[in-house]
Amino acid sequence: MAHASRPSAVGRGTLAFLYGLCEVEELPGSYLVEVFGALNMSASGARSYLARAVADGRLVSHRRGRQTTYALNGTFLRRYRTIEHRFISRPDWEGRFHIVIYDIPETRRSERDALRAAAFADGWASPRPGVLLGMRPPGGWAECAGCSAGRLDVDLAAARDLAARAWPLDEAARQIRRLAAHLEDVKDRWRDLDASDDSRPALLARVVSAHDMLSSATYVWGTLPALPAQILPADYPHDVLARISAELAGPLMESGSRASVRLLAAHRDS
Repeated sequence: MAHASRPSAVGRGTLAFLYGLCEVEELPGSYLVEVFGALNMSASGARSYLARAVADGRLVSHRRGRQTTYALNGTFLRRYRTIEHRFISRPDWEGRFHIVIYDIPETRRSERDALRAAAFADGWASPRPGVLLGMRPPGGWAECAGCSAGRLDVDLAAARDLAARAWPLDEAARQIRRLAAHLEDVKDRWRDLDASDDSRPALLARVVSAHDMLSSATYVWGTLPALPAQILPADYPHDVLARISAELAGPLMESGSRASVRLLAAHRDS
């Protein structure tokens, strides 16, 4: 049940969090509405939220017997898979960047802006106008008139300089430290959570606790530069990032993941 006196905790990272917690790319609408309710969103608000997500292309709906399910879609699905991969691994430095050089005139500004937006969504960045750098081959966005793709071999010092100019590493470091402080607050709030209680309210409470922890992390992980550690600044908070990774594999997250699987199974069987 939604709590009218409290604001909804559904935020920009909630959808990706719920699919990631269940390790799926499609969820029943009834499951989403129930969890949104535990996050203080009304049932009508949840249905409107899902309708907007379908309308803007983040989700696509399907009928599965008596149920409506919602699958991740389009750019949102690609972004989800990118974030999921970043939780698992970080690339190694192999002595080169992938590079795209583009020459798109002002008369095609909307095309140029769309190219840059697609590249940034794919984890690429720009050290100067007309140049894009990435750690993996470009997607279909680079297959346009005025674009040339290749590889840029550089030594480690030059790679660090280019990374610092292209990616917002100072802001990334601040986000990592803020996230670490947030996770400590979450652990304190949910310290007395009973992981052995399998009642419906207790399962929902454990999913909410995991949401408190992971939804912010999902959003931050999606904005962090996916760069090899070797080309990051010496004062980059690697140790803080390692602690965050350990927390995200810790007891609170494990409890939330088990609870989400139990709830999802109940919805699929209904």
